[in-house]
Amino acid sequence: MKGLLQRVQHRARTWIAPPSGASTDTGSATTDWILIIMVSITIATVVGGILIGEFTTAAESIDLGVNR
Repeated sequence: MKGLLQRVQHRARTWIAPPSGASTDTGSATTDWILIIMVSITIATVVGGILIGEFTTAAESIDLGVNR
């Protein structure tokens, strides 16, 4: 029973308060999020450029019945 109470207390302590060494590296999570956002924007830009080219080509091939 004593071991169970110690585990519960330890788990509650780690959920409520961050570890003591975490305060020295506060920008790490922010850096990770910025990198994730930048990679997402890059992928979206490349895919968007490819899709615009494909849609433009497909739209130009549609015959609207108008003679040039």
